[in-house]
Amino acid sequence: MKPTAFKIILLSAAMALVWSPAALAQRDLGKKKGPTSKIYLAEAQGESQIVTGEKIYEGKQATAFDAPGTIIETKPGSHNAFVYSNGTGMYVDENTRVEVNRFVQEPFQPDRNTTEVEPSISQSDVFVARGFVGVCTSQMVAGSSMNYSTSHAGVNIRGKKVAIQTNPQETTIYLLDGDVTVRSGGRDLGGQLMRPGEQAVIRPGLPGQPPSVTISPIPTELMPSLDERVTVACNARKSVTFEMIEKRAEFGADGGSDLEVAANGNPAPNASFDSGDPEAEIVARPTVPTQVPVNIVVSPDRLPGRS
Repeated sequence: MKPTAFKIILLSAAMALVWSPAALAQRDLGKKKGPTSKIYLAEAQGESQIVTGEKIYEGKQATAFDAPGTIIETKPGSHNAFVYSNGTGMYVDENTRVEVNRFVQEPFQPDRNTTEVEPSISQSDVFVARGFVGVCTSQMVAGSSMNYSTSHAGVNIRGKKVAIQTNPQETTIYLLDGDVTVRSGGRDLGGQLMRPGEQAVIRPGLPGQPPSVTISPIPTELMPSLDERVTVACNARKSVTFEMIEKRAEFGADGGSDLEVAANGNPAPNASFDSGDPEAEIVARPTVPTQVPVNIVVSPDRLPGRS
């Protein structure tokens, strides 16, 4: 076979491989870009502030913000409860600082019919700088990842109910229900699995030594307080649903894209809707009780003693 003919055959085979359906599918894998993910403030007690983009907001109940890059900071005597647009609830205790470094979602599944399962694949990386957070997840779909970290440890959460408390001296992970892996630093690639009812205390090691990880049962006297705070995150999940809708025309006094989702899901000034998908956006829909209370009014002439 002539060299020129051999080269032509090789080139044709290579082109067929590149343009085959399987090759195209592989090239497109992981390229689904969904709209900008959201975080909804379901409960606000006391004073807190939320930083998103270059703007600072007072924590007000029933408002939503773009999640990526958001910083949450609560003051003494206060707490917040948030819901991410993947259905995860997060309780933020007093004197706590949380940084949502990354939170992305693929487009919502069109046939989903429950809030107990994530609406789409999501990846999140959240840093707890100080304080206490409680996390209550929906059922995570295959391909999702949820990582929380502190200055001492990293936690890969695969579901259910987890609490994280951190200060300059140590980090404590409490697993109330579900499945997590705790890592004590960059060299701890495998991490340690925790069982429900266990706590992991991570402390910095001596100079040149890795951090120490101590896993033990959660003290009985701590369980009521932990459960109470994580339950706030679980209840917050029931207060809102998220929908992906066709992107509205941007508007505002300054003509920019800063909008805020109010309690009824409609935009109001001062929060961002910079959608990753130019054709869609995620909006928060506060839930309404399924049964509205009926006020029965009794006519005065039917009261006892009346004829």
